[in-house]
Amino acid sequence: MPVTEADTSRSARPAEAGALAEYAAAAEAGLQPGETAYWLLDDNAGALRVRIALADLAVETLDIQYFIWQDDLTGRLLMQHVLAAADRGVRVRFFLDDLAVTGLDTQLVGLDAHPSIEVRIFNPWKSRSQLVRPFEFALRMGRLNHRMHNKVFVADGRFGIVGGRNIGDRYFGVYDEFVQNDIDLMVSGTMLDDLMSAFDAFWNSELSHRMFRDARETDERLAELRRMCAQSAAANQASLAAFAVPSGGWHGYFDDVMRGLTRGTGELLLDTPAVHAELPTQLYERFKEFVGSAESELILSSPYLVPDEPFVELLDALTDRGVRVRIVTNSLASNSHTVAHSAYKQWRRALLATGAEVYEMRADAQVLEDYKTPPAEPGWLALHTKAAVVDGRWSFVGSPNIDPRSMILNTEIGLVADDPALAGKLIRLLSRDMEPENSWRVTLESDGWLKWWNGSEAVGRQPAQGFQQRALEFFLNLIPIKNQT
Repeated sequence: MPVTEADTSRSARPAEAGALAEYAAAAEAGLQPGETAYWLLDDNAGALRVRIALADLAVETLDIQYFIWQDDLTGRLLMQHVLAAADRGVRVRFFLDDLAVTGLDTQLVGLDAHPSIEVRIFNPWKSRSQLVRPFEFALRMGRLNHRMHNKVFVADGRFGIVGGRNIGDRYFGVYDEFVQNDIDLMVSGTMLDDLMSAFDAFWNSELSHRMFRDARETDERLAELRRMCAQSAAANQASLAAFAVPSGGWHGYFDDVMRGLTRGTGELLLDTPAVHAELPTQLYERFKEFVGSAESELILSSPYLVPDEPFVELLDALTDRGVRVRIVTNSLASNSHTVAHSAYKQWRRALLATGAEVYEMRADAQVLEDYKTPPAEPGWLALHTKAAVVDGRWSFVGSPNIDPRSMILNTEIGLVADDPALAGKLIRLLSRDMEPENSWRVTLESDGWLKWWNGSEAVGRQPAQGFQQRALEFFLNLIPIKNQT
């Protein structure tokens, strides 16, 4: 049935038939009232496989919301599976932030031409010309500087994914230059109602717009999109072998995924989509309450770490009352956005002065082996995990960094779960990231100098990938743009 405005205005009721409905019913049978089932998605290849499986097993709906959907091998592969779902009659709502749509208008217009798919973009530029966009941004910065950083994937109203990963090769381990250490959560149960309501709030917001299109060209563009996806998959079978549909379909694979279930209550944290009307501070305020509730231990992972004074004061108050605080972030060497490191550098001493332990990811981290997807051989690892654990019981996984863009400018989404088993898994991963083979521990010495420790060895200058990166970081440190990180 073709998609209409009435069809897409709100989430459909959860599917009552199909494989995902059956899997969800089995998972939910073991839950207490108000509980949610959680699956921690740490492995990069597995994170894409499970999304493909959800798309292939869906029988009624797919609701997809991302900050970035890259036009690369994995982006085209997942797009191909979304198209196949729509061909089966699955209703697809496809929602992207317009900042990362650069160069994708033709493909998205083609996708929107499918009778079962509607594409919307968030807070769009009026001009589609890449030459004009910078000038429009300068004139409309007050609105255009606010972006939708959410990452949501919901299938049949039965399973949903939130977390740090966008869609693209570096998030799924197949990018030649570098790959990312990242985490998502898949959920089923009580939390799905809140997650679908959150999607609807953005989908129907004032800043949500249909794709601009010329009706005379849409069928042609859809056909071209199909050809592009098919050709990419055929030409890159070796690189995409890890994501191939199993010979018996996805059921055996999903059986294995289901065994990783943990359970507990939870809360969805969400910013308002009305970023042009009010600053989206709701998630950040609730996140600070979550962090501040720690009584014995707080573990934080934030790839871009640029706190404000209240957050530093919060950490100081925690350590003053005996809470152990451990933070892992990117080093200069592992940071894929050097400007973000330049901003973090200004806060590093203040963070250490609170008594928090600070760890910086090594670009040559041993754990790189766990995040690459053969046959890819990426050169280095970047941290992209946005997560926290409080007192070995409560976990947070979501899209926000601890930086001004996430705290003030962008919209974000995340989950707080009261699930000790999930917290235990997350603690093991974050503690592993802080081991000497994976991170440098930064210390503030009595003489005022910083040192980076790799086990018993120490260096007095922050690790970098060479002179060029050091020079760029030095230059960026002179430019007053760090409040935009």
